[in-house]
This record gives sequence, C-alpha cells and structure tokens, in this order.
Amino acid sequence: MRTKLWSTVLMMGLLAACGPGRPSTDAGSGGGSAGGGSAGGVSGGGSAGDAGVAFRAFTAPSTTPASGAFLFTLTAEASATEGFGFPPPAGAMEPWFIDGWEVRYEHLLVTVDNLTLSENPDLTPANPGMTGPAVARLTGPWAVDLAKEGPLDAKEMEGKAFALARLPNQNLKAGSPAFSTTAKYAFGFDLVAADASPIDVNLDADAKAAYREMREKGWSYWVKGTATWKGAMSTPVCRSTNAAYDFNRLPKVVRFSFGWRVPTTYKNCKNQELMPADSRGVQLGANGAEATVQMTLHNDHPFWDALEEDAPLRFDAIAARKSVATGAAPDATVTTADITGVDFEAVTDAQGNRVPFRSCGPAQMGERTMGNLALDPKGVPVNPAGGAQGLKDLADYMAYNLSTFGHLNAGEGLCVVERQYPSPQ
Repeated sequence: MRTKLWSTVLMMGLLAACGPGRPSTDAGSGGGSAGGGSAGGVSGGGSAGDAGVAFRAFTAPSTTPASGAFLFTLTAEASATEGFGFPPPAGAMEPWFIDGWEVRYEHLLVTVDNLTLSENPDLTPANPGMTGPAVARLTGPWAVDLAKEGPLDAKEMEGKAFALARLPNQNLKAGSPAFSTTAKYAFGFDLVAADASPIDVNLDADAKAAYREMREKGWSYWVKGTATWKGAMSTPVCRSTNAAYDFNRLPKVVRFSFGWRVPTTYKNCKNQELMPADSRGVQLGANGAEATVQMTLHNDHPFWDALEEDAPLRFDAIAARKSVATGAAPDATVTTADITGVDFEAVTDAQGNRVPFRSCGPAQMGERTMGNLALDPKGVPVNPAGGAQGLKDLADYMAYNLSTFGHLNAGEGLCVVERQYPSPQ
C-alpha cells in the first residue's frame, strides 16, 4: 500500500546493458517474444481510416501456476478504478488532492511492451541502470484500460490487476534453459506509443476509438475523467494564501482528457518483497515456485505539485484554465491543448490573475501559508524551447512527472527511468 512520505526521491535516467538473443517463449495466446511476430487473432480490423490499428485478440495465461516460471501482471492499483476521494478518511495513508478535489477516471489507456529479465541486478550498485545481459524477454505490445478492474487481486490487495503473460525459461539464451532457482534477475519494461497492432486486453468500443486517436498522435498514455471540487466538505475549512482571491470563478466540475507522448523504459526496479530493503530484481519462490512480477503504474504522478516521489496532489492549476471573470464558473472541459503553453512555475487563471495556494482537509506538514501557486521542478531544467533543453509548460511538467510512474510490485518499487523522448534526463 502506498503512503504519503513527501520524500525527495527524483527519478534519473541511466543507461543499462541489454544483450540481444534468440526468441523462444511460452507467452500464451496473444503474447510474443523478442524480435518475433506475436501470435493472436485480429479483433478489430485496421485501415488508413482508423489510424491503421488492428486489435489482436488476447487470451490470459492459465491461472494454474507453473513451476520455474515468472508471471507478469499489470495494475494501476485501486485509485485507477476507484479514483481519489475527498474528503480523505481520518488517518488516510493513500494520496488525496490537498486542494479539495475528488478525481474519478473513465479511461486510463496504456501500452506496455518488452518485459525483460537480465542477469545481475547488483552489477553496479552506484549505477543501477547497468546490469548483466538480458536473458529473457516477452513482447506484445499489450493495450490495457487500467480504469477497468482486472480479474486478479493486485499485490497487498491494492486494487485489481491483469495477468499479461508467463515466461517459463531464458528465451534469449541458446537452448532456452530454465531459470535459476536461486539467482535474482533484473526486471524492466517499456511504456510505448500506441501500436498499429496491439494485443487488446480489455478495450471497449470507446477505448478503441480513443486508442486510434492515440495512434494518430503518437501518444503512449491517455486518461479521461472528471474532477469535482468537494472542498466545501473539508474539516477544517479550506485555507488560501490569498483570502481575497475568489475561487468561485473556477469551475466546480472539470471533465478532463490528457494524452502524452512519453515512451519510457523502466529498468532494474527495486523489489520490496526482497531483503535487505531496497534490493533490486526478482527471483523464483521457494523450490522454484512461480513468481508473480507486477508492473505497477501510479496514476497520481501527473498531479504532483513537485517533481519528487509522493509530492502532494493538486488540481487547481488545471481548473484555473477555465475560470471566468466574474460570478460562478460553469462546468468545464480541459484537454492537453488547454495546458500547453501554460507557465507552471507561476500559475495564473484564464484572466491572467495569479492563483494562490489552496489547502483543504487536515493540515499537512509544510502546508503553504504564503505565496502563489507554483509547481516545483526540483532542479529539472525549465526552458521555453522544451525538449532536452527543459520543461516548457504545464503539459511538459505533467508529462515528466508521469514518466516516473512505473514501479515493481506493491509499495515504492522504484525503477531506473530512461525517457525515450526528447526531455531533460
């Protein structure tokens, strides 16, 4: 289960060694191996008229564990299907929006690929992106709507999960030998752009239409949901760093949809199931029992108010894009276009007024009592040129935070982050 640590762990991109090899695997129907064509039937024809997307059928791996194998699952935990409520329950340990917003998701679309195991996760502790050569890999890619519940319980009962594929052997080695029953393997995976022929794990008609748009625009992540301001229910009452600012001019209901091009590789993740603490890698269970490797995506990351792990969540910077000059704002819709070109270090509303910090619910350590709303890049370069030069706007800032959302298993199984798009590393 995740806790609000307000830690200052900043994800840094590092390089890792991965060796190529010959594909050979048992991934179940719809799963494939590195470099090879994946098996699976087409469940929706692709053509130029629908961005060329041909959805392939998915068959989940058997529910019967296989000795000596790794089972790969995917979850975005309970917040993806249940959202973030407000007000938070007493003693809440889960993330919540400290400016009084409740957030619910309708769709949360991702495509994951290249599930990879490599030798020696402890090769260079000072540079954990460096591992031994890759020994096994499964390729999809798998398209999943994580706002819908999967059939499995996620680890630590934190929401639901989808089983994607099972890997029975070291399929990148000659002869595909069995996995060691005692060795650890570094684990990594990719978030990739929407594919022309993805394995359709659970997309409904609306999600498929959105996926085609993702394909057209090169997006690797797309989310649709509704934010509702519930701060009037706050105990104690909400506080602002500028009592004269009229927050009624911000809409109380915001329908949002954001798509980002953030292909990212997550390497050599930490595994909180291993000892000592902060160990990296995965290994089979006792006597070679099957091990479940859970890819965990934390969908709160884009809403952090600082580029650090488990920063507070805020939505006011987004809602302020649809403020009105006077009176109460009507319900509004915000898309990626609305947050493009917006200064995240000096947040203003649609009329150009600085927006103050707003705090709702229980007082937090370090709660803002002065100044205006600003999202903190924590030393990551900011540059209007964007790309590798720095973060240029609110859309860039949210995308950069999003790129750190890949983890291993429950808790904070942090991975080495390699962004595969032009950005500060």
